[in-house]
Amino acid sequence: MPNHPPSTFTRQLQALRASLPPEAPDPLIDPPPHAFLRLWECARAAGIVVSKLFVVRQPLDSHAAGAYSVEHHDIWVWSAPEMPEEQVLRTLLHELAHAQCPPKLPYASFEEEWAEERATWQRAIALAHRWGMTHLFPEETIAEIQEEVEACLQQRLAASTILGSTDMERTEQALRQIRLEAHARGWTGQLLHDVLTGTCANPGYLGQVLTFDRCVLHACWETVHEPEADPDPDTLFGPLSHLHDATQLIRAVEMLQRALASCARQEEALRARLASRSWHRTTSGKVSYEQSRQVIHDETALQEAIALVNQLCFEARGYALRMHWQQYETLFAQHDQERQPAHLYCLQLIFTPWTEVLTTIAPWMDAAELPPCPPRHPRAVWFLFPSGQDITPLEAAWQLFVLSWVNCADISYEGLFHTSTSPLQDSGESQRAVTSEDMEGV
Repeated sequence: MPNHPPSTFTRQLQALRASLPPEAPDPLIDPPPHAFLRLWECARAAGIVVSKLFVVRQPLDSHAAGAYSVEHHDIWVWSAPEMPEEQVLRTLLHELAHAQCPPKLPYASFEEEWAEERATWQRAIALAHRWGMTHLFPEETIAEIQEEVEACLQQRLAASTILGSTDMERTEQALRQIRLEAHARGWTGQLLHDVLTGTCANPGYLGQVLTFDRCVLHACWETVHEPEADPDPDTLFGPLSHLHDATQLIRAVEMLQRALASCARQEEALRARLASRSWHRTTSGKVSYEQSRQVIHDETALQEAIALVNQLCFEARGYALRMHWQQYETLFAQHDQERQPAHLYCLQLIFTPWTEVLTTIAPWMDAAELPPCPPRHPRAVWFLFPSGQDITPLEAAWQLFVLSWVNCADISYEGLFHTSTSPLQDSGESQRAVTSEDMEGV
């Protein structure tokens, strides 16, 4: 018989076991409680194709309460001692409803994904009625589920506009980071939901969300330059340092919000336009790099500049990035001393293939499993705010965006490499249950 590799959930369970101290109880509840086995047998009797049931004391995925594997037909559900059994049984029925009608992955949009989620809960409720478990779904619980599913959809649509991209996986990453930062600030889930969806229009809160740490959206960073050479995220500089007028700062926050939302709406058109951008090869000593420039004089140019930074960082999969920002605050032409000075920003990016770094810091990795990445020249982009006109809110909006990228020092270590997610992690295989984190927004 062929030796099949273990399923995804089996590997996750093995990894969870390996992470626990020897005296910890086994995370797998074996055999599962009687109520779970009864539902499992009902599902099989109804012709639902399922393979293995994992009832675990700790979640196999920190962002889920359960999941169904489209590939292996396995299901896991999290059953902690403090969790009501009815809650966990609802999760199991939800995953069985996925198994009853497996989704076609990947989804084309968040609207499609959460329409499927609503339909899955309807099937779960129907299964409960069919199998004599009607009490698991009283009317108030059904109403709460419907509200929560809609809230999850609205949060993801809002996170996409804050990200400036419609990429679903990256939007999920952004939303998780926004939630972590909101939790660290002591926000309630309801407050975060209101800020994301616009119910709360406080510009201070909105500014904090717009400037979330975008560096977590790239998997691997390399930091070997002096971090103090970067702008300090805790220090306002340039126009931001002079915006004592709250009205001006509000204008900058609103302008950045508009620019990011426009980047998401026009993502394909911007990507096509940026693909035709000219890059000039320059050699300095033994180092060759490619450079380009962008003049930012209106909101359309601001959108293109934001899209360019996002594209350079988001599409560098397979490379450890080294990022360096420089700002030149007072640039005058010799004949132009009395006019508004020009401001210049330089973004430098160095791309190091994962195969050169991850096999060094994690020698157990098989280099053949890493994506093939040919060497790339470093890139430098010069962003110029021209002299002679007062475009303070425009530049302040740009600086808010830059501040959201200079936090990479917080997730990296000088002279070392840092990866926030495994480059070999599984993606798109399983359907997970909505968690309280999804529902509450934190």
